[in-house]
Amino acid sequence: MGKKKIKINFTGLSIRNEFNPYDNSILDILQNHYDVEVCDDPDYLICGVLYTGYFNQGLYHQYILKSDKVRVLIDGENLVPDYNLVDYSICQYPIEYYDRNCYFPCGIEAFTNRRTFFRELQDKKRDYPDEILESKEYFASFIASHDSEYNIRGDFFKALNQRKRVESVGSYLNNMPDGQTVDWLDGSKEAFLKKCKFSLCFESTKHEGFITEKIVEAFYSDTVPIYYGSDNIKDIFNPKAFINISDYPNYDAAIDKILEIENDDRLYMEMLRQPIFNNPRFPEEKYTEIEAFLCHIFDQPLEEAYRRSRCIASENHEAFMKREIESELGIKVWQPEGKVVKEYLRNTPHRIARKLLGKKT
Repeated sequence: MGKKKIKINFTGLSIRNEFNPYDNSILDILQNHYDVEVCDDPDYLICGVLYTGYFNQGLYHQYILKSDKVRVLIDGENLVPDYNLVDYSICQYPIEYYDRNCYFPCGIEAFTNRRTFFRELQDKKRDYPDEILESKEYFASFIASHDSEYNIRGDFFKALNQRKRVESVGSYLNNMPDGQTVDWLDGSKEAFLKKCKFSLCFESTKHEGFITEKIVEAFYSDTVPIYYGSDNIKDIFNPKAFINISDYPNYDAAIDKILEIENDDRLYMEMLRQPIFNNPRFPEEKYTEIEAFLCHIFDQPLEEAYRRSRCIASENHEAFMKREIESELGIKVWQPEGKVVKEYLRNTPHRIARKLLGKKT
């Protein structure tokens, strides 16, 4: 008996224009189990967030405006899935909602784009010789393109940098003499991290469960992570292998500890040699979990695979999103007597509708 045939398409899975719909990790998994057709008339849409702007690259309107597919959201940012718009999600939040979410911390975007750092950490040797210290040209690195929520990322960098120089080679707070920057896409970030004893790994926001690829890259590059973010980081990674800023009462106490380790080669090498994961098979188990999650979706008959409601309030919610996309794309929805605006106003709260028409409320 042949494999079940499924028709899929991808949209909005990378903000960097690097995602290849015909060559990616998700497609690899599906092709192991199904006869997969990537086409413009899919039954299943594997998508990023469903709104216009920075993340969409002008693609979402093709589907959210014109079709009604089973939607599987894959997102690595700090965005909680909108289950009024998508049926399933693979994301960096540990949401338990029947069979609708698969929690994948540590860099889902890197995974979809064939960056295997997370999986390779499982088998990474940690028996470093003392001679590795000779390759450490710098004390610590800081690589960011923007500050984090409440300015914690920038404030800690400034506090640590006052005590001992930290190499800031991102576009944010860059302090390199020649303005040098590095990028994870071309390998220059990994190469620079390898020259550093420590790496600042501060999430953009402290949300429980939200763990990105930052700490993974630091471990992969043979440096000790200095982490700030989700408290469940200690459930995944061995607390003896990294410095968790949340364990300290203030910045000064954390910096004192960092400098103590920096000034004691024995303490530093002891931390560098620690096992990375609490569960040595954690990456392998996560990959298996993703495969089972995807197969559960596609093994069902198509009509039984839908999970989102498609009527009443959720239908109006999607209609609102469609109108926003129409507006973003430059479609004229504010014609004074147009059918589109009348339909919009029919579904708009009375006071807001009158305000849009310039009438007194």
